[in-house]
Amino acid sequence: MCVVLIAGMVAGARLIETDFGRVQVSIRHFPDPSGITLTAKLYVPEGASVDNKLPAVLALHGFQNDKDTQDAFSIELARRGFVVLALDQFGHGDTGGSMMQGDPTLGGNMAYAYLQSLPYVDASNLGIMGHSMGAGTAIAVAEANPDHLAVNPQCGSAGTPALHNVLLTQAKYDEFLGFRENQPTSQYLTTNPDRLAAFGLAGLMEWDTLYGDFADGTARMQTLIPVAHPGVTHSSKAVAQTVWWMGQALKGNVQDSSWIDPNQQIFMWKEVFTLLALLVALTSLIPLSNLLLSISFFRPVAQPIPSRYAAPTGRWIRAAVVNNLIAGLSFPILTGVGGYLLMTLVPGLSMIIGNGIAVWFLGNALIYLIIFSSWYRKARKTGVTMYDMGISFDENKTVFRWDIIGKTALVGFLLLGWLYLLVTISQLTTGIEFRFLWPFLRDFSPIRFGYFWIYLIPALFFFIFNGGIFLFGQNGQKQASSPARTQVIWWLKNCAAAISGLLLIWLFQYIPFFLGKAPGFELIHLSLLNGMIPLLLFVYIPEFFVLFFFLTWFYRRTGKVYLGALVIASLAIWFLAAGTAM
Repeated sequence: MCVVLIAGMVAGARLIETDFGRVQVSIRHFPDPSGITLTAKLYVPEGASVDNKLPAVLALHGFQNDKDTQDAFSIELARRGFVVLALDQFGHGDTGGSMMQGDPTLGGNMAYAYLQSLPYVDASNLGIMGHSMGAGTAIAVAEANPDHLAVNPQCGSAGTPALHNVLLTQAKYDEFLGFRENQPTSQYLTTNPDRLAAFGLAGLMEWDTLYGDFADGTARMQTLIPVAHPGVTHSSKAVAQTVWWMGQALKGNVQDSSWIDPNQQIFMWKEVFTLLALLVALTSLIPLSNLLLSISFFRPVAQPIPSRYAAPTGRWIRAAVVNNLIAGLSFPILTGVGGYLLMTLVPGLSMIIGNGIAVWFLGNALIYLIIFSSWYRKARKTGVTMYDMGISFDENKTVFRWDIIGKTALVGFLLLGWLYLLVTISQLTTGIEFRFLWPFLRDFSPIRFGYFWIYLIPALFFFIFNGGIFLFGQNGQKQASSPARTQVIWWLKNCAAAISGLLLIWLFQYIPFFLGKAPGFELIHLSLLNGMIPLLLFVYIPEFFVLFFFLTWFYRRTGKVYLGALVIASLAIWFLAAGTAM
C-alpha cells in the first residue's frame, strides 16, 4: 500500500512539474571552465523549436538549497512559455566543487551561456532571477552579461543602475541584516538612500509600484512579501510578481497563446505531493520492520519493553526543563561557532552547517553523558539498571548481546537501503525527490556519501544518549491503556522533553520581529547568532517532530535504544549531508 501511494504521489508531482505534459523537464549536465560539471534542471514548454524561439530565464537558488528550491518559479514561468534553467550552483545539489571556487557567479555565468546556446531559446531575450545567495549570483551574472533584459533578486541587494529592469523581491521579515540595508525592519526601505541610489532614483520608492520603462531597461520595482526569508521561494505573491515582471520585460506584456493569469498557480501541489511521498516513504519503515522482525533470524531484535522503572512526574519535568535549556541555549552557539571551528581544525570538512550541527550533536551528547553519570550513580542504589535504560539485555546487570546488536544494525541498514532504493527509482525515472521546500531524501554524490559517514558518528552518540537513554530510560514513561495511546503520549512527551528548547529559541528570534521590532538576537546585540542559525529551526523543529515519532515506535518495537538511534541518526544525517552546501 505504501509503495502504491508513493508511486501515485511521485506521478502527481511529475504531472505538476511538467504542467500535465505540456512542459518537457530534464536534467542537464554541462562543463564549467573551472573543470566542474554543472547540473541543472531544464524546463522547455511545448512548441519551442528552432523556428519558434522562446524567451528564457536562469533560476539560481539560495545557500543550503538546490535547483528544486526554485521550482515554484520554474514551473509557473515554463507553463507560460518561458524556457527555464534552474542551476545547482557550485557546492550545492548535484554540482561538485565548493562555494570557494573563485567564481562570483558560482557557475551561473556558464549556465547563462548554456541557456543562451540552446537552439529553441531567443538568445537576445533572457532574464535572471535568484534567491538569497542566488540573488547575489544573479546580479553577478547580469553584470557579466549586459545583454540581459531583466533581473529579479529575491532577498538580496538592489544591484546597480546599470542593470536592466530590476524587480527586487523583499521579505518583510528577512533575518539577514544586509538584505534590509542594515535597518532593523523593512519599514523604511522605501526611503533608504542606498537602495534608492542602487535603483537610480531619488526621494521615495513605494512598495509594488513600477518606476521607469521596460523598453529602455530602466524599469524598477520593489515588492514586499509578508514572509520570513525562506518563505519567499514559495510565496504565491512573489511568484506572481516574478511571472508578471518577466512577461513585461521579455514578452513586452503580449498576452500570447501561453498567457495565464499570474495568480493562477499550481506549483504548491508539487510540494504537497513530494511531502506526502516523503512521509509515506518513512511510514513504510513500520510494516517493513514488522516483516523483518517476523523472520526467525531477526526475531531476537524485538525485546520486551522494560517496565520496572518510570520517572516520577516531578523528576520528569525537571529533567525535561534542564535538557531543553541545554539544547536550546547551545544550539545557536555550538552550531554557529562549531561550523567554522571544525572547518578550521579539519580543512577537508567544508560543510559549514553540517559541521555546526555535528558539533551540536556531539556537545549535547557529552553534556548529557556527564549529567547521566551523576544521576545513574544515585539511581543504581534504588535498583535501576542499564536494562531499565534500554541498553542491557539482562535485568540485573549490564550485558551486551553483540549478536543481537549486530542483527539490529543489519535491520537498520536494510531499512535505510529500502528508502534509498525508493528515492533512487523515483529520481532515475521521474527526477522527483522526496522533499518539502527543502532537500530531504535524495541521492548521494560520492563525496556527500563520505560526509554522511563522518557526521553519522556524533549523530549516533546523540540519539543513543539524548534521544535514547534520556527519553526512554532516565525519563522513561509508563505504558498507557493501549499501544496506540502509548505511542502518541510517549511521542508528544518526548517532543516536549527534547524540542521545546529549540522552539523557545525560534520564538525568541521571531516574535519581536513579527511584532515590528528587530529579530531577537539583534535586540540583544548578538548579530553573530542571527541570520542562518535560527533560520535553520524552520527545518529542524518539524523534522525532529516527525523523526521522534519513529524513534518512539522503534523503541517500543524493540525495547532497546539501538535500532531507533541508528535509523533516526542516519535519516537526520541523510537529510543534512545530501543537501548541505559545501
